[in-house]
Amino acid sequence: MARRHSATAVLTAVVVLLSMMAVPGAAAGSRSVEYLDATPVVVSSPGGAVVAAERFWELQLNLCNSGIAGCYAQGRSVPEAADLIRRVRPNLVTLNEICSGDVPGQLAPALTQAWPGDVIYHVFAPAIRRDTGTPVKCTNGQDYGNAVLGRVAAANYRGVNAWSGRYTSQDSGNEQRTFACAYAVGDHLSCATHLSASSEPVALAQCRALLFDVVPNIRSVEGVSGKTVVGGDFNLEYDTSDPENAQNCVPPGHVRKGDGDVQHVVFSNDNAFVSTAKYGMSHTDHDGWLVRLTKP
Repeated sequence: MARRHSATAVLTAVVVLLSMMAVPGAAAGSRSVEYLDATPVVVSSPGGAVVAAERFWELQLNLCNSGIAGCYAQGRSVPEAADLIRRVRPNLVTLNEICSGDVPGQLAPALTQAWPGDVIYHVFAPAIRRDTGTPVKCTNGQDYGNAVLGRVAAANYRGVNAWSGRYTSQDSGNEQRTFACAYAVGDHLSCATHLSASSEPVALAQCRALLFDVVPNIRSVEGVSGKTVVGGDFNLEYDTSDPENAQNCVPPGHVRKGDGDVQHVVFSNDNAFVSTAKYGMSHTDHDGWLVRLTKP
């Protein structure tokens, strides 16, 4: 069984870094990923009325905040994203190209403000350096990677289990791609990932590993019967003439909604699709991509 950690009590809002230890004996998906150790951070915001969770909105964001890429805007994409979270009030946010401090520092507090009285959790997974096996760093010294940030209605909260891993298939670059997943027990399973930017065949292999191997493995181990949502920068486009068409990593029973570029949200079809919206961002090179769903 692949390792995951649960949180059933309120934890302090500190980021717990992943160890680089592989977990032996993983079930389905063990050939395509190396599972890593992960711990969720759960923040409970006391007070305020509990809002009925009749909708489930997913916001996908690539914030280009490493400090290295040309799209970096001196950290201004993070408060811009926090403002969007407060305005849109998503239930779930999948995040790429962030630093480990961005979520507890600004993004999780924004979701707490959007949903007062409910439970807010986040799971961060760093990208891994090929040469050292240690986390890739932002220029500010924090770990660089992906995160899932989510909300559970206080009345429905039963704990959060965190999963993360590194794909077996990688391009030749030093940054090895990873995923972060969170199972809000009895409510939803969500994953965030950022796939290879230099090889579409590798990106497709990583995408299929996550959606065809990892997600079914987590659902089996956790006994998940509810909704599943995966968001990220797949570095794949929807193009039926391309062998690396983003649609080729969508399993049966799932639906994909893309932003017309490389960001996609894939969800189990027990979620009812409502609509999408694109939000122009001034301080990153990707739009905010919102997919509106409703609970089954």
